Amino acid sequence: MRLIPKPGGKILFFLLVSFGAAMSVPAQDSLRVDSLVLANRSGLENIIQGSVAGLRVKSWSGTTGAQSTLNLRGLSLDPTDQSTMPLILINGIPMVAGPSNITGINPLTYFTPEQIDRIEVIKDIDRLAAYGVQAPNGALNIIMKEGQSGSIHVRGSAYAGVNFLQNMDYKRDAFYNFNTTARRDVYEDGGMMNDETLLVDGAGSYGSYLFGLSNHQDKGIIKGSGFGRQNLFLNAKYNITDRFTAHFYNNMTMANRNGRYSGEYSRDLILPVVGSEEFFMDRNRNLGLVSSMGLNYLLGYGITIRTVAGLSYEGASRDMYIPSNLLDGEIYASSAAYKRQLITWNTSANWLHDFSDALQMDMTLGGELRNTDDRLTSVNGQRSLENGGSNFVKVVTGYNAGQTIALSNHNIEKLLSFYGTWKFKYKKDLDVNLVARADGSSLYDKKWAFYPALGIHYDLKNSLDIPVKINAGIGKTGVLNRPEVYRGQLDAYGDYYGGNYLGIGQLYPGFSGAKSIGVIQVDAGVTVALGSLLNLSVDYFNKTYSDFMYQRYQPNISGIEYTFETGGKLGLSGIEITLDGNWIHSTNFSWGTNLNIAFYKNKVKSLPGDIDNTSLAHLAAVSGAPVTSLVAWQGSTAKKIGNSEPKAFGGFTNTLRYRNISAAFVVTYAWGADVAAASFNSRYDAQSINYDFPVKNAETPYYFIDKDADGRTVYQGIRTIEDGSFMRLSRAVVSYRFNAISKKVEALSDLEIFVRGDNLLTLSRYSGINPEENITGSRRYDLMYTGTPLPASVALGIKVVF
Repeated sequence: MRLIPKPGGKILFFLLVSFGAAMSVPAQDSLRVDSLVLANRSGLENIIQGSVAGLRVKSWSGTTGAQSTLNLRGLSLDPTDQSTMPLILINGIPMVAGPSNITGINPLTYFTPEQIDRIEVIKDIDRLAAYGVQAPNGALNIIMKEGQSGSIHVRGSAYAGVNFLQNMDYKRDAFYNFNTTARRDVYEDGGMMNDETLLVDGAGSYGSYLFGLSNHQDKGIIKGSGFGRQNLFLNAKYNITDRFTAHFYNNMTMANRNGRYSGEYSRDLILPVVGSEEFFMDRNRNLGLVSSMGLNYLLGYGITIRTVAGLSYEGASRDMYIPSNLLDGEIYASSAAYKRQLITWNTSANWLHDFSDALQMDMTLGGELRNTDDRLTSVNGQRSLENGGSNFVKVVTGYNAGQTIALSNHNIEKLLSFYGTWKFKYKKDLDVNLVARADGSSLYDKKWAFYPALGIHYDLKNSLDIPVKINAGIGKTGVLNRPEVYRGQLDAYGDYYGGNYLGIGQLYPGFSGAKSIGVIQVDAGVTVALGSLLNLSVDYFNKTYSDFMYQRYQPNISGIEYTFETGGKLGLSGIEITLDGNWIHSTNFSWGTNLNIAFYKNKVKSLPGDIDNTSLAHLAAVSGAPVTSLVAWQGSTAKKIGNSEPKAFGGFTNTLRYRNISAAFVVTYAWGADVAAASFNSRYDAQSINYDFPVKNAETPYYFIDKDADGRTVYQGIRTIEDGSFMRLSRAVVSYRFNAISKKVEALSDLEIFVRGDNLLTLSRYSGINPEENITGSRRYDLMYTGTPLPASVALGIKVVF
């Protein structure tokens, strides 16, 4: 990213308010949004899918407003959490980017692509270490558009289209245990979508301004559901004096999503008749605010002082009511509110110095305060109808303590950081980057962790006349552990627990040895210009994650259920290849391509001793194997039956232009991933079958071991092991620019119409509709971690500039 000018320029500017580490960290890849094939679906992650080697955007759910999973060189012990998500920055400032646990609405839908200039991808360690514990898995820096020179410009865009469900037939219904009649009653073609954006901007000697508003509505393919978003935004810079400037950015969003019971909240569609949802309610509402202000002051002698402060806020609420006709005589009601707030303040001094004509230095020293404040309040309950009661009850009364669950939770964390970056440039050939950062968390007794990095970049073009650039780096980042695992907790116990007081005992003690997970990363890469037509980049990385926090189970006589320890190591390595082609570039015709592919491997490097008595016992069967292995039982032996992560993944983009006509498409692909499809019929209470799994001829000999709601051991049969490889036409667009009209109408600068499609074709041997739909790599019998069907869509739109 480039928040301050590159070394060599003598003008620096200082940022005052925005949230997070507003540091000059150059991007490894930069994607101009106006040159990307945009998506009809909301969510900024969908417009960069398939565009960057190593950035995997997994379209797992067809529910409107849901977030596709993002992974940029990330690895975790739990595939269902958000710990592999890259750091998301707005103009260099971190934001609350993960979906709310209450509503599931994606914060990356809070922005329209029309307000974004470019998205910068940061993944090398000598860039990432500058963010310390905030960015163990890469970073995406979203740079917003600024006003263009001139008193005023008005830009408008709009599109409308429909969603439809492809290739869903009775065979695929059987894969999900759907009744075809019920599925047709829940999932339908023809759900409308529309989007409108208006921007006004200008720039002059005073600075620049851009403000606008946007509306997005999407009904999806699930009857009775839908997602909507409206946002209002401002990006302004003011030149107060020649040395003093200010930068303000605000984006306020209202988002809503309505859900349904059958096919979404409950995935069971086994009966031909779907219950009436006239009185069902699932209302999800989010209010999001991203606000920042920056002040920059040039002291002279190459020194700039900048201070940056900002706020990322999200208020989420969910109200749900399930009537008795859907719950076989039971009624259920719940209400929850979740407020997340991230405040950061970053102050730094930057010094540009020329030691000679050949050697320059760009040094930044600064500090950052980051405050996270999350508050959750919820109440829910369920009861049976009284005799003579209505079949549809909107107001539920008469709850008692056993029927109602109320919860209030408040988590606060303060992160204090000090950092320094040194960038040395020798002639036009050699760049050396040094980073040192210390992060101190209020949650740890041992508060401080140190994150250094070194990177070297060398261009052979000038010295050896070889069109080759090479780079290498080594450094460390970290992963913050969740606060609940080391604070300790009290709970109610029976008399057989020792050390309890009036029925209250300690579930687990606080863990004074809590600390961040350490991540050591090594990088190397080479970029070769193959003439004027091709550029080839090959990057290698190797990451080691050390000292995970896990539970050590204790015997009942100890008075506590478990304690916490740290240990274990995971490894992740990969090779990323990018081939950019600029085949033809003339006045009337141009043709360009991008092919990227990433080959990744992960591995359990070491595990704690006596692992069977820890929360990591499930990894015992994969020691030395991928942590993403699918492990099942055959007889009395645990076996690795597959890997939920692909051996390789990537994308291919092809862009053509002939005079006023442009066409482009993006193909995404992955191969080598496995999906274990659980059986809907082979599920047994282990004790009732004497702990001997009955193998069926039509199924695999493997089974999972699970627990039911009462804590009893259950054997779950596996129907098939599916090949999750696929190739998908993710996005395609054809547009026409009316140059002749814009020349005749003086006030009109540009006019363009386009037709755009999403997820138009998927080629795969997978028995279901979407090979990416299973978050854990297993299609459970209850479809708990399987997304709703992914729709295709086609839209017609227009863009106009005055």
